[in-house]
Amino acid sequence: MSPFDPYYRNPLDPRNNPYIIRRSRPVKRIKVRRAGEPAQEEAPAPEIPQEDEQPAMNQQQERTQPISTDQIDQQQEVNWQEQFARLQADLENTKKRIEKRYTQRHDDLRVRMLQDFLPLADHLEAALAHSGGGARDDALRQGVELTLKAFLDTLGKYGVQVIDPAGEEFNPELHEAVGVVDDPETPSGHVAKVMQRGYTIDGRVIRPARVLVAA
Repeated sequence: MSPFDPYYRNPLDPRNNPYIIRRSRPVKRIKVRRAGEPAQEEAPAPEIPQEDEQPAMNQQQERTQPISTDQIDQQQEVNWQEQFARLQADLENTKKRIEKRYTQRHDDLRVRMLQDFLPLADHLEAALAHSGGGARDDALRQGVELTLKAFLDTLGKYGVQVIDPAGEEFNPELHEAVGVVDDPETPSGHVAKVMQRGYTIDGRVIRPARVLVAA
């Protein structure tokens, strides 16, 4: 019978030959190594994660888990609280800077105003220095002295103090030396004569005293 015949059955086909044993499992092929051939390395067995690697894998799994809506809202609330605290701190710092600026400006304006009043005290002191010794001049002298005292008392209400260093040791922070004189009654380095009194306001020198220093 020809193999091209549609009714031809191959006797070696297990479907047609009942005496051929059918195998339910595939035959394992055994590779025989010839003499002289190098042995092939077997594929390494898959590594089993150790106990130390388990937390890292668990952390990766936790990171890959989706974030719930409650967690997102809680995180946003925390962020808003941090931003509010930061803005409140910035506002407090800005208020302090503005207050310090206005306080400094107020002090500068007060010093400038009082410096404009100091020449008036110089004029009253000069009038007392050039007053005569007559009875008529005595009345005028007393009036000038009272006016000068009232003026200095008014300046004292605003923190202004007079620097009158006659006989004191020369201090460059409070005094301005305009000359050196020989005065046997005054120790060397001390103020021999005050040419113009100085003034301070709250411990701050607004005008140093001009003095002559003993040699």
